[in-house]
Amino acid sequence: MLSKICNAIKRLLRREDKFVGRDENGNSYYESSKGKRWIMYSSVSESTTVPPEWHIWLHYTDNVVPVNNKKRKVKHTPNLTGTKDAYYPNQKVKNYYKSWSPDN
Repeated sequence: MLSKICNAIKRLLRREDKFVGRDENGNSYYESSKGKRWIMYSSVSESTTVPPEWHIWLHYTDNVVPVNNKKRKVKHTPNLTGTKDAYYPNQKVKNYYKSWSPDN
């Protein structure tokens, strides 16, 4: 909710922005007359929702605006860090060394 309020305030303050496009996640992309590029997230500000084509455009790797004519084969999954569904690698590591002690 707070991110939506912040995005609305940013829109009001920026008058020289030009709407460039929207991705399949609902994120809006803008470019200023000076060439600065930015994104307005549709809901929560989470960078993992930016598709690779738009990421390339945002970071000035390519100046061609992506066309959303194809659907993704894999659906977006949110960042699960800090949740019960987070990935935890197998922690079974053999102890290959002995601890040093001054008595040895």
